[in-house]
Amino acid sequence: MRFDEKIKSLVKEAELYRSQGLLNEALDTYKKMQVLIESTQNVKNKETLLKKISNKVDALYHQMEEELSDIKPPEVSKDEQDAIENLIPKDDPEAKGSPEMAAALSLAKTGQFDQAIEKFTQLLSQDSLRFDAAKNIVWCWIQQKEVEKALGRVKQWMVGNVLSLDEVNGVRAYFEALVKELGLDAQISTVNIQKKLEPESEVEDQDILDINSTRFKLLRGSRKGEEVELEISFQAGKYLKMLVPKRDRQLIESVNVGDRFNGMQFYSPMAIFSGTGYVSSKVTISAGPKKGDYSLEIKILNIQT
Repeated sequence: MRFDEKIKSLVKEAELYRSQGLLNEALDTYKKMQVLIESTQNVKNKETLLKKISNKVDALYHQMEEELSDIKPPEVSKDEQDAIENLIPKDDPEAKGSPEMAAALSLAKTGQFDQAIEKFTQLLSQDSLRFDAAKNIVWCWIQQKEVEKALGRVKQWMVGNVLSLDEVNGVRAYFEALVKELGLDAQISTVNIQKKLEPESEVEDQDILDINSTRFKLLRGSRKGEEVELEISFQAGKYLKMLVPKRDRQLIESVNVGDRFNGMQFYSPMAIFSGTGYVSSKVTISAGPKKGDYSLEIKILNIQT
């Protein structure tokens, strides 16, 4: 089937699902279209097509969000709360030998989320408990379907110095997996999560030259410290997309969403310049001629002059 015929078929399929109230199936179909368009070269009006699909997806998320109901935690007295805090002993593996962690977990598991979040927040200052405390804070917000509040907390950790880079990436991955596992990706897509967590860029799209390739230094893995150069397959202003062949698995495993590359080199027909890049997306292509390869997206945060 030709590319345009495949797209038309998927559009009809998505609209049929939507008309029958099968919103999750419609979303999945639109996501297939996005992947197919992004992984196919020489698509006419590619950016316009992706924008139209993005608008359709956003409309579906909004429709689903309106159908979600709020979860109300049970109200308990002070005496009951004190008893609840002793439900999990400190020698429980999850408590890691900490009575404070045990108390916070007891509150969380009995639905006393606000009190649990307060106690988990106090544990962020303890190195041995910090990572688990952060994940549990996210868990408490997600259990209440407060995706935006969980997002805000993760973003706060990303720009602050409370968590290390690896801890931030771990909490972020846990957050995205939890949203998907509980079906709350109907409330906010993975793409929207990534965009909301991104740091702001100091440059405007119109100020960025067309870029052919970029060079940066890997931050982890067996190739840590190695400089690699990748060709740009698609550019939308400050966003650069690169395709990484599946045979170069070591490279893609050395890059995580949320990484910042300082001193990146950008190569344009007009000039060579440097700046800071932020990894905003890393996905495995699941359809089309590039199936099995990887799509890597980097957002330019600033340009050094």
